[in-house]
Amino acid sequence: MSQPIKTAGWQKVYNTDEINSINHHIESLNIDKTKDIPASKADGTITKNISTVTPIPYHLLKHLISGLVKEAYQATNLNFGYTTFEKYGHEMCNFNIYKSSDSYHWHMDGSNSDAFDVKCTLLINLSTEPYKGGEFQLNLGTEIVDIPLMSEPGSAFMFKSYILHRVKPVTSGTRKTLTVFINGPKFQ
Repeated sequence: MSQPIKTAGWQKVYNTDEINSINHHIESLNIDKTKDIPASKADGTITKNISTVTPIPYHLLKHLISGLVKEAYQATNLNFGYTTFEKYGHEMCNFNIYKSSDSYHWHMDGSNSDAFDVKCTLLINLSTEPYKGGEFQLNLGTEIVDIPLMSEPGSAFMFKSYILHRVKPVTSGTRKTLTVFINGPKFQ
């Protein structure tokens, strides 16, 4: 019998006022909010089509999200058994805005670095308006698992970054998320 896949979730860790405050802070930053460049496979299949992805240095968000990030690091170390690096201020978080028909097909998160690997991915739902579609799923090889927690504004979900995951197309409204990557020494 296979071991269950370890994940961690935080339901409604941020209330509506806190979500609005985080979004307002991000909007006030003097950072280019660029149209995302769709990623595709060798066969031309589009894997990523997101309206905007804004990389934001962690130190600009730390005062708003450090409590959750500390909990995520603790879960990564104690519950998942990974060794991690301290979260440095220059590391980037991705603020993702999905609008109608935007999606992110099956993929894994990783690093091209010779010095570290991405151990876990922490997603925070920062949506401020209702949206439809945009369901978040994990592909566990033998089954596809819906993660309804990721449809709840203010909630967060963390998983091992090597697990295939996707965001199904948004059909109406706007889905906003913040992605925080938890890094550690190279896998051996």
